[in-house]
Amino acid sequence: MRRRGYVLLLTAAMLFLFALPATAAQVFVDGDQLDVSTATEDGTTLVPLRAIFQALGAGVNWDGANQTVTAAKDGTRVQLQIGQNTAYKNDKPVSLAVPGKIIQGSTMVPLRFVSESMGASVDWDGATQTITITSTAQTPTGPVTTQTTVHYIDVGQGDAIYIELDGNNDILIDAGDNGYGNTVVNYLKSKDVDDIEILIATHPHADHIGGLPAVFNAYDVQTVIDSGVAHTSQTYERYWTAVKAEGAKNQEAEGQAWNFGSCSFEVLGPTNTYQNLNDNSVVTKLSCPGASFMFTGDAEAEAESAILNNNLNADILKVGHHGSKTSTSDSFLSSVSPETAVICVGEGNRYEHPADETLRYLQNVGVEIYRTDLNGNIMVTSSGNGYDVNVNKQGVAPQPGPAPLPEPEPEPKQAVSTEGKYVGSSESDKYHYPDCRYAESISTENLIGFEDADDATAQGYVPCGVCKP
Repeated sequence: MRRRGYVLLLTAAMLFLFALPATAAQVFVDGDQLDVSTATEDGTTLVPLRAIFQALGAGVNWDGANQTVTAAKDGTRVQLQIGQNTAYKNDKPVSLAVPGKIIQGSTMVPLRFVSESMGASVDWDGATQTITITSTAQTPTGPVTTQTTVHYIDVGQGDAIYIELDGNNDILIDAGDNGYGNTVVNYLKSKDVDDIEILIATHPHADHIGGLPAVFNAYDVQTVIDSGVAHTSQTYERYWTAVKAEGAKNQEAEGQAWNFGSCSFEVLGPTNTYQNLNDNSVVTKLSCPGASFMFTGDAEAEAESAILNNNLNADILKVGHHGSKTSTSDSFLSSVSPETAVICVGEGNRYEHPADETLRYLQNVGVEIYRTDLNGNIMVTSSGNGYDVNVNKQGVAPQPGPAPLPEPEPEPKQAVSTEGKYVGSSESDKYHYPDCRYAESISTENLIGFEDADDATAQGYVPCGVCKP
């Protein structure tokens, strides 16, 4: 989660179910005081969970149904359940002297465990009742001199995105279809990539993970994030075999967040498990001085809707599902509010992506569009004062066709007479007496009336063999 300063919470005094210290402790994080209430039990200080996690730059997810908090930062994942004396750090159990508690509606957690699990040091000054927390990775406050480049690699009808961060930190999102693995590897080598810190496999479709085995074969990968949703395809089996052989840390997407200098990278979705594999795509956001980026995989409208409560605003949007009309819903696009859109799509693909409907909507809200089928590799570079877009070929985008005209109102059916001595059905060639059991089964919309037998015969009808009119 992007760090925007320390959160100031409620200053009103709270009444707790157990004794407060004579003087409530003051809490400082990296020199800034948190305006929070504290409580102690058996020598353990407890603080409001969201305040301390956010002050340490961690992404926080609260599961009210199970009363469980999950926080993530720089690849570290902490899980704590209210009332339980065992917490988990990267799935390894840690014993707590005092469990988390809900006190007067506020969720309180052990301060020292939370801080140290996030890589911070904690000091206690009993004389002044002061707790000092020092983060090991503070956000730089001076001028930003680093540069970040996001490379949208042309892999035809597929996705492959390389994020080049300062300090030789590298993130890769997908690697195109089976035949594009070497294309991605060669591109990374041309950029002098030494290893890959984070690899995101958005979802099990071949046009996203097919090329990843080649990447695992060429590079050391530290952490692999995927949706945790498997697939029966051979492509998925090859991917999963490569993950296990790599021995990298493999995590299911669940609110992880990392800081790389002045940039933050966070996982926003999926928040549910869907039958539609596209909706299980891992959705991530990169926030750097000068530009922010949204990466959507193939997430469609249902998955987009599930993450609308996050801060989705981003300057550059990787358009979902290659520009299909099933993605980039009105509400999602409005929440992201991008200036620039990148569509990863293959030339002349059989799906007819991107859809005219999507292109029209992006154009109507003033978004500048780049496409890998027209522009090849697309590079977006941010250096703290905005961003620049560069492409390796200049293609002219065809204009989307006009919006389809509304369907014309159907003409009303001509009224058909049901008066007369005999009746028949427009779906049959028999005519009957009105009280014939077959006549009574004719639906109203198909019922036709005849003045006499000659009228029925003239219209091609023959007598019913039951009522014999």
